[in-house]
Amino acid sequence: MKNSFMKQVWSFFISLKLTITILIIISITSIVGTIIPQNEAAAVYLRFYKPSTYKLIHLLDIDNMYHSWWFIALLTLFTLNLICCSLNRFPAFWRMMTKKEKDLDEQLLQTLPLKKTQRLKSFDHRAWEMIISTVTKHLPVKSAALSPSGTYRLFAEGGKFSRLGFYITHFGIVFIIIGGILGNLGYQGYMQVVEGSANDTMVLRGTTREKKLDFSIRCDDFQVTFYEGGRKPKDFTSDLAIIDGGKEVKKKRIEVNDPLQYKGVWIYQSSYGTTSGEGSLTLGVQNRAAGDQSRNYQAAAGQRIPLDEPGYEIEVKRFVPDFSLGKNNQVVSRSQELKNPAAQIALFKEGSLLEEQWIFQNFPDFHGTGKGPYRFTLLNVSAKEYTGLQLTRDPGVWVVWLGCFLLCVGCYVICFLSHQRLWIAVEPKKGDFTLTMAGSSSKNMLSFSQTFTRIQQELKRLDKADSIA
Repeated sequence: MKNSFMKQVWSFFISLKLTITILIIISITSIVGTIIPQNEAAAVYLRFYKPSTYKLIHLLDIDNMYHSWWFIALLTLFTLNLICCSLNRFPAFWRMMTKKEKDLDEQLLQTLPLKKTQRLKSFDHRAWEMIISTVTKHLPVKSAALSPSGTYRLFAEGGKFSRLGFYITHFGIVFIIIGGILGNLGYQGYMQVVEGSANDTMVLRGTTREKKLDFSIRCDDFQVTFYEGGRKPKDFTSDLAIIDGGKEVKKKRIEVNDPLQYKGVWIYQSSYGTTSGEGSLTLGVQNRAAGDQSRNYQAAAGQRIPLDEPGYEIEVKRFVPDFSLGKNNQVVSRSQELKNPAAQIALFKEGSLLEEQWIFQNFPDFHGTGKGPYRFTLLNVSAKEYTGLQLTRDPGVWVVWLGCFLLCVGCYVICFLSHQRLWIAVEPKKGDFTLTMAGSSSKNMLSFSQTFTRIQQELKRLDKADSIA
């Protein structure tokens, strides 16, 4: 009973129906994964789907489909199916690869697609050597001998290992799938590094979870160039340094598609922006009552500084590089570029809050200038820039590359190489000799038939014999 169960399990895994079913399911799910955005925030899905639909999408991991347990299970099942099918065919393949080819006789001759017979008026050992030399130009000769019956027999073959193309291709696919599954053991995330500082913490993609690296990344310099006549970036680069164990171990200038690699982590140039919490703001402060000229003060976000008049202080409570109003009129920054710089200013007297207001560099009179004793303007922003980095660690990447290489080799072997076999027998008959030549190819018979014809024509010249078949 146990053997019967194992046979059923084995039959299941080597089933062609299983292969077709899995491929159809993978194809359908891949289409779904292409249509439905992957690894986006919940708000993105709720814009297009009802809450109940999004709940189902999230429950089934369709929003992170290619990393879901059921998709990995599908790939694993497909891998087992490929391996079992390959193993099931291996005994017959090995017998074919190791068997000794039969001598050319009438029974074998009838099964071969290419055959030719011609009469030789004379034949000797020298002519036999010339036949061997002629065939060797086209195919490796495996055996050539005189049989006890007086018949000269030759067997040549080439490309025997082209039959391995099936296995090479299968193993290539298996390695690609295994490499993809191993990739799930890695991570991908994003990091912002302010120019002149270092960071060792990244935010994992599609989550709010942070991951601490065992090394730090320092940005020594950041440069961005724009297309003429606008603010569209043409190129941006970052001079990065890797700090490991308190020592600088590696430096490189990175740009888009030219990453830095360290400890299996690839660090890509992804974005850039302006920090809202660092850098310096130049504020203009004018006393309304005195009517004097505006006086300039330097302050940073979160910093409280005293004014010239005793008892008065101002604090930059918040700075945003690109002011906008979001949901419920909440102040947000549409981007990290200095497109609409704004600062929230608080005025204090003897420690007590007098007023708060937003001031804008591009619109100094927007929403008035407040009703307090001072008029505030945002004159200049020298905020620090940060470089946005994408960090990726994929332990399966080299397994995938190996699989791709094997897949290419396997496809080349299957499409362009073939197992070619050639038999020649020279038999004495009625005072002269009969030469019989036959051959076959596992594929691309047109090409082999041309080789077969060339060999036959070259052999004709040896004796200028007449063809009789």
